[in-house]
Amino acid sequence: MAKEVLMPKLSSTMDQGHVTQWFKNVGDPVKVGDVVFEVMTDKIAIEVEAYDAGFLIGRYVEVGEVVPVNTVIAHIGKADETVEKPSKNQTKQVAVSQAVEPVAVEIPVISLETVRTLPEDGFGVRATPAARKAARERGITIEEVYANTHGLVRVQLKDVEGYRTPMKKAAYVETGVEKIIPWTGIRKLIADQMSKSHATVPSVTINAEVNVDMLLKLRAEVLEKVEKESGIRLSITHLLAYFVTKALRKHPTMNARALDDGIHVLPSVNLGIAVAMENGLIVPNVKNAQSYSLVELAKAIKTQTEKPKKNTLLPDDLSGGTFTITSLGTTAVIDFNPIINVPEICILGVGRIVDRVEFDANNALIKVKKLTMSLSFDHRAVDGYPAALFLSDLVYLIEHPLTLLVE
Repeated sequence: MAKEVLMPKLSSTMDQGHVTQWFKNVGDPVKVGDVVFEVMTDKIAIEVEAYDAGFLIGRYVEVGEVVPVNTVIAHIGKADETVEKPSKNQTKQVAVSQAVEPVAVEIPVISLETVRTLPEDGFGVRATPAARKAARERGITIEEVYANTHGLVRVQLKDVEGYRTPMKKAAYVETGVEKIIPWTGIRKLIADQMSKSHATVPSVTINAEVNVDMLLKLRAEVLEKVEKESGIRLSITHLLAYFVTKALRKHPTMNARALDDGIHVLPSVNLGIAVAMENGLIVPNVKNAQSYSLVELAKAIKTQTEKPKKNTLLPDDLSGGTFTITSLGTTAVIDFNPIINVPEICILGVGRIVDRVEFDANNALIKVKKLTMSLSFDHRAVDGYPAALFLSDLVYLIEHPLTLLVE
């Protein structure tokens, strides 16, 4: 008897999804564990594997078509088997008893034994981890290799090993060939999220300069010891994240999410750290960040921010965030207006450290190192003065880090 393939529910907030790519055509054989299709959730793109073996005997959803979760989108059965095409958006009830987590979730007919985000190389081009590693080692991009494979679904290691870089001409010639990056996959997810934030959230950005001389001195004093004992090289981002959790403890209303039924002020700080990838921006978060010591938080941030690069992100890594930090400190940017990662109500932008000349208490000129922090906040959920108080207290903690010892 033919088995139904459903649009899976892959996160607690997902109520619909769309297929971004089919890996099997009607008539193709299917083994248990074969990747059948890729679905874009409200968080990430996930490859979905077959739970049953047979042949794909029906496929009812086109690439890009949005359907509710648990909609019948395909059938797997015997090669000569015929099935009645389901009515438009026909959905199935999935028993809660099938849940595999403490919180009840719906488990579809498709298994999710392998969960991956879009690849870090290229613009939505799929490749095996071995192929991506080999491409990086050879100094080429997956896109170059993909263009040479004549449209294969996935770039394999053998494709990279067999690729030969075209001979370059003596002088550069503009060919005038236009490259189109389609609004698909992670690029579409980012576009939709940013458009939603800009269109629905009255965002205000305030800036503050902070003297980081003490912060840099603190880092220098503990850097070697922390790295030797924990294997973590303490960064400015780690230190700023730690101070943010302390400031949020004093200003809990900043640690919130704006939802349809009101402003949800959360007891736990689920701290998001923006990670820039070649094909987009990913914001994994550290759950319960307020409960960690500085070294523990640094370890947790390192673990979470490495997941996008290793293609090991799970939906839970991206959900439930309450506050985000995004840094352009490695660039020439001094300050900027970060866009809020809705439904969070705040995001902190961090620019680069610059040298400034100021007057000290004795009216003498001194050189100091300054950092600009830009706090964007949802004016529906928080007013300017409370936001300014939060940013001011954060500045004070950074400039006087030893005050944390007497809390």
